[in-house]
Amino acid sequence: MKRAILLLIDGLRADVAERAIADGLLPHMAALTAPGARQRAATAFPSTTSVAYLPFLTGALPGRCNIPSIRWLDRTAYSGRWWTERDAVRSYCGWQAGHLNRDIAPDVTTIFELVPESIAIFSMITRGLDPDADRIQGARKWWGTVSHYTENHQPGDDAVAKELLAQAGGDWRFCFAQFPAVDGHTHAATPESARVLDSLQQVDRTIGELVARLTELGRLDETLIMIVSDHGAAPVHSHLDLATWFRDRGARTLAHPVLWTRDPHLAVMVAGNAQAALYASPNTPRAERHPISTLRAPGALGLPDDAIAALLGEEAIALVAGEEIGGGVRVASREGEAVLHQRGEAISYQRESGDPLQIGADTTHNHREWLARTIDGAFPDAPVALLDQFRAPRTGDLVIAAADGYDFRKAWEYPEHKSGHGSLTPAHMLTPAWCNRALPDGPLRTADLFPVLCAWLGVEAAPILPLS
Repeated sequence: MKRAILLLIDGLRADVAERAIADGLLPHMAALTAPGARQRAATAFPSTTSVAYLPFLTGALPGRCNIPSIRWLDRTAYSGRWWTERDAVRSYCGWQAGHLNRDIAPDVTTIFELVPESIAIFSMITRGLDPDADRIQGARKWWGTVSHYTENHQPGDDAVAKELLAQAGGDWRFCFAQFPAVDGHTHAATPESARVLDSLQQVDRTIGELVARLTELGRLDETLIMIVSDHGAAPVHSHLDLATWFRDRGARTLAHPVLWTRDPHLAVMVAGNAQAALYASPNTPRAERHPISTLRAPGALGLPDDAIAALLGEEAIALVAGEEIGGGVRVASREGEAVLHQRGEAISYQRESGDPLQIGADTTHNHREWLARTIDGAFPDAPVALLDQFRAPRTGDLVIAAADGYDFRKAWEYPEHKSGHGSLTPAHMLTPAWCNRALPDGPLRTADLFPVLCAWLGVEAAPILPLS
């Protein structure tokens, strides 16, 4: 019977993984995966934990899943009653993390629903799992809290390793396990700090033990093993706290964790902490987003002048994106503005006053061609990622991506993030996709691994195009 194991090393950057294996630090991963089966993949936007698990487990990007970020506001339901309507202002960084499964769009199917004989170890996403197949959730919640404040994330990885090895002989067909320590230690230092590499080497030793057990059981030849990550990271030298930035300019601002703001001009929802979504007039329920032209008007976001122009004056901000009247997404930076449109499978990029995505031309491609053109560029897969973001009803009126070296949260962020992620830059977007079997020819998105898993397991899953 064919089986598959998806091992997710949270927060492992592609180049960090590649250097570690080249330097001989990961002998078990090197033995398991041939160089031709070690590729890079572009992750989802925002490039942050839980949201970026969705492509692996559903084959769909976050916008398609209607999970645009780890924090979002339901503009159709929130009217300012911050206590009775607190469920309409979401944060998966606290008690609402348990809502993630029910928040996924109902017409999106998880691999756990397709493969009933599945188990998950330490996973935030568990929709479709039997209760006894949702392994060590208590340990995940405990170590997730304790490790955050002690800045020692290895106990979480140790719990995952113990359970993974204990389950090696189980009757499951698909096993998903996520190791949290690399991400936690990255936030506390840098993507290549000693503690990051120590945790990565410990994962390597666990994989060596897992392979040995599968070999003893006679299971290795029938088991597909993928080693992946959900996002990368980059060091942060400066914090531009967006909620504070607006408040300092006189805008009444709703932001986590303090939600009891009287008559706010806007809500600021930060993820990673290098991505943010802004919601104008959050106390006024509405179905549609405001177009970007409306948000440029004086007073639209609580500032006396054009708030978007003011934001683009900040070095911390790489890109600002919003919807156009009549369709399309306008992307703006200090380099100028351009517009993205989708018509069927054709995605066009039209420069107006500049080239914010650094494409170099006005051009039209399908989603595969765009990935090939941008994966080695300044903003990997940005045209597809931005269009996907704005097809989620829960996405903000504006979406903002940080430049490397910056993030958007300082107040209430304890311990301080010394590295972060969430943006569209290569350090955040490029992840390892390694396997003990051949992978499709690149370039890849992390979503491309879902059909590989399904095919190996003999499961028929409807193909999901990135912007279908």
